Amino acid sequence: MSTSFERPYRPVDLNVSMAKGFSLTSMAETLMEEATSATSGRASLTLAHGDETTLVLVALKAGNTLEEHQAPAAATVITLSGNIIFTSSAEKITLEQGEAVTFTADVLHAVYASEDSAFLIVIGGKGSE
Repeated sequence: MSTSFERPYRPVDLNVSMAKGFSLTSMAETLMEEATSATSGRASLTLAHGDETTLVLVALKAGNTLEEHQAPAAATVITLSGNIIFTSSAEKITLEQGEAVTFTADVLHAVYASEDSAFLIVIGGKGSE
């Protein structure tokens, strides 16, 4: 199983027959190191991408925010470590390790890290054309 990565990192192509494992904890630790030195307080890595699904690993330092945006398709955010707050116009959801939120592409949302956090974003399906 892949335990680390080097930049530039080429995402796994999910449009060809294959299987690949990821050491999310190790990769998230490396991303957190990158986030520490980034002015944005975040770092991310697209792990896999295909016509139907994209998988993105994100590290976000405490006190930083992914500003409000829309996903290109329905998505799920899964907290791997730390504590994040997912906000939309309708909800404010606190997510701790092992918790997730799912939402449709039309939902404007932001993510705030109340402590150093790592999370996985699974974007599924095709975006609107």
